[in-house]
Amino acid sequence: MKILTLKTKEVKESIATGLMKTLIPEGFLFKKTSNQFEKVQGDYTSIFNILITAWGNCYSIEVRLYISQKQIEHIYESIVGKSHRLTLGNTIDRIYSSPDGRKVVNGNLGIKIYFDEDIEAAVESIENYYKTIAKPYFEKYQTLSAIDDIMNNPPFEHNPADVGGNSDDRYMKGLIVARLVNNSKYEQLVATYDEAIKRTMNTESIENYYKVREYLMYNKVK
Repeated sequence: MKILTLKTKEVKESIATGLMKTLIPEGFLFKKTSNQFEKVQGDYTSIFNILITAWGNCYSIEVRLYISQKQIEHIYESIVGKSHRLTLGNTIDRIYSSPDGRKVVNGNLGIKIYFDEDIEAAVESIENYYKTIAKPYFEKYQTLSAIDDIMNNPPFEHNPADVGGNSDDRYMKGLIVARLVNNSKYEQLVATYDEAIKRTMNTESIENYYKVREYLMYNKVK
């Protein structure tokens, strides 16, 4: 086997090129600057992100999945300001290892590249991750009711595996989607999130949370 001679840029290009034959026909476009594939379907953007890190003798690859929901993010930004616009998302190993999408279970689906020949095998593994993990995940959360369910319905988790991200944002977006779908337990959720946001002890997040809560109290959202 040939010892790895490719630079980071070349590894990224080789992996992306290898994945295009699977992801482009699925409706994804490759975004070179963020090294990810994105697919827009109405108000939903599915993001297949590939993090490649150079080490002393190898490269490691971690796949992360995200979903951006336009209505939720628009309301959030209109109240709080510009954000990363990621509604749900986590590493693919946590999503895979947490079959109910709620309780976080750590896994290890990381890929290592030690030799030039490992790139082809890496592409095959990532293609398999897409077909067996990413695609079902993206398809699962293509409605507001599905997002509301994973964020707000029992069995309740403060940081569900399928949601991931910053818990401060998650509480605010949990209220937003609950209001969008007219969740019957909205007032109970407000009480739950009121207590949860206090425990963050983050002044800015607490202030933003109350801005969101007040806005949702006095404004119709759609």
